[in-house]
Amino acid sequence: MPKIRAVFFDIDNTLFPTDKFAEFARRRAIRAMVKAGLKASEGKAYRTLTHVVRKHGSNYPQHFDRLLERLGAPRDPKLIAAGILAYHQAKSELKPYPDVPPTLCALRRKGLPLYALSRGIAVKQWDKLILLGLGNLFDGVFVTNRKDVHFYSRVIRKLRLQPSSVVMVGDNPRIDTAPARRAGITTVRLIKGKHAKEKGAADFRIHSMRELPRILRRVK
Repeated sequence: MPKIRAVFFDIDNTLFPTDKFAEFARRRAIRAMVKAGLKASEGKAYRTLTHVVRKHGSNYPQHFDRLLERLGAPRDPKLIAAGILAYHQAKSELKPYPDVPPTLCALRRKGLPLYALSRGIAVKQWDKLILLGLGNLFDGVFVTNRKDVHFYSRVIRKLRLQPSSVVMVGDNPRIDTAPARRAGITTVRLIKGKHAKEKGAADFRIHSMRELPRILRRVK
């Protein structure tokens, strides 16, 4: 792979099933809050929490406070703490897609630097990679509020790379492959998860990360 100098990866729903895990962890949190005394059914509380997350975003720090407000319950530190603890305990069950670790290891053995590019908060993204057991496989993480062509161009400049020497792998055509392609990067779209049926151009398409090494050998 003489041409490629680095491979960029999206994190959420590319390296692990983010949406499935988020549902699992939030249901765990709700169950703990009900057990701690929350006067609501688990179903109603979970649906309410889902609305809170949609309104405020996944990185909002007071989801459970807003949950209690919407349920008409007084703010109770015990209930909030129960939810937070259960959510974080659920993280211990965080696992990557089975084909991700061997693929990343294979690329590292070939001497390719790997970088994660994601939206959100840097500490949280590193937290995910470490919990997934992937932290040592990445040379760096770049985080932004907006994954657009300017973001990809800034990362390339910072790493002192040419766009033509970089490959970007992601599942979301709107924020992973389309803007990266406009920045001159070769793109590989993972057809998996909630974005699988969305339209969007990419240089290559894969259904499993196991296909990636073969695709990289085709990049010219």
